[in-house]
Amino acid sequence: MARRKKKQELMTVLVKVHPALREYLISINSGDTIFPERGSHLWGLLSMHLQLTPPDYTPTPGTDTPADCIRIAIFDSHSRTWCMDLDRVIFQGSIFRNHLGPKAQRAIARHLMADFKHTFRAYMTGAINNNPDISIAEAIDEFCSDYRITMQQLTVDLLRKDWYRWRTSNQTAPSSWTEHSTTE
Repeated sequence: MARRKKKQELMTVLVKVHPALREYLISINSGDTIFPERGSHLWGLLSMHLQLTPPDYTPTPGTDTPADCIRIAIFDSHSRTWCMDLDRVIFQGSIFRNHLGPKAQRAIARHLMADFKHTFRAYMTGAINNNPDISIAEAIDEFCSDYRITMQQLTVDLLRKDWYRWRTSNQTAPSSWTEHSTTE
């Protein structure tokens, strides 16, 4: 099994995320650094968006992660890929391509948020199906407690609205609503 490098030796990129998403990611990854699996969707998305560091970029000193960001580890990669824009094969080594632009950060944050929402919806479905007496607010409290997400009004409202929207859009119509075809 490959040895993980120490945090100081790792090459990472910062991605700005929602505070509730950051707390969730810290909870499931036991820290503020995500180590994506090679071949995972997150790694594919990350490696696709890695770019050369801009000349005017200045790295922030220190190893502390800003309060609104999460770190994602970059593997040593020496791959080649076909670039549609340039119409040629380009070298995509992560030793040189180790920066994410704003568009890439939004794409990765959206992917992480989609995973978060998937977990939340599965949790809520299980909680409500297994315990019909539980209220939605109590189920949201349990989810936040299990994943160590701070209970803020914004977080509760965000989760409650997401649950109602998802439940409404994925609710099956009662059998009385279906139209029966009649033969003439």
